[in-house]
Amino acid sequence: MRDAPPAPPPVALVTGAAVRVGRAITEALAGAGYRVWIHYHRSKAKAGALADALPLVRDLPSLPVVEADLHDASARRRLMETVLATSGPAAGRLDLLVNNAAGFERGAFTERDDDDLRRVLELNLVAPLSLARDAAPTLRRHRGTIVNILDVAGVHPWPEYLDHCTAKAALLAATRGLAVELAPIRVNGVAPGTVAWPEGLDRPEHRRAIEDEIPLGHIGTPHDVAQAVLFFAGSRHVTGQILAVDGGRLAAAGGRRPRAE
Repeated sequence: MRDAPPAPPPVALVTGAAVRVGRAITEALAGAGYRVWIHYHRSKAKAGALADALPLVRDLPSLPVVEADLHDASARRRLMETVLATSGPAAGRLDLLVNNAAGFERGAFTERDDDDLRRVLELNLVAPLSLARDAAPTLRRHRGTIVNILDVAGVHPWPEYLDHCTAKAALLAATRGLAVELAPIRVNGVAPGTVAWPEGLDRPEHRRAIEDEIPLGHIGTPHDVAQAVLFFAGSRHVTGQILAVDGGRLAAAGGRRPRAE
């Protein structure tokens, strides 16, 4: 009696995969045996370099990088048609959708306008839901999962980031709702705190002020977020959950952590 052929490796799509948190997620998934579609918008060179650096999974070629402006509905449709094409390099298989791509716009509420709000909502809220809708039939066949990358600011908003915080709060609510409506697809969210220093935040006193708000006393890394995504990808009986990767910052929202003696 011949042994059954091995099951094909799982396939993931990571949006905004070429840099920062998206890159860490992509590397972690590839290391765990996933073939990963690397989506990018403007970071073409970095996306290509990442694809070239990923390990081969079962000696299969890496999946091609895919470009799409997720603000645009037609571009989103083309992206999913490419990923889900049965004639494509992954034969239409998709086991995991990681909605990571996001914008991070700053501005006083009274100095921004409705177009600013719509632009932020389109990328941070509408796009993840649109991709989830298109991926749902395939994910359901494979009992797959969706992981939305949220933000602790969706729970405790930051001044001058109201559009961003509103979009992430809505995506948090949608994550829980989709876990019910799309079951048996599992839908969960990872809400990072500070996991990399923002550009321009170079002054030591400013960094210390942020670290003082974190019970663990230091910021996290993109790798910490990637590990949370791997947890949800492999947890067969967990859905509708939000995992904060923030060093305890949300838990300490009622007061600053005590200083060490």
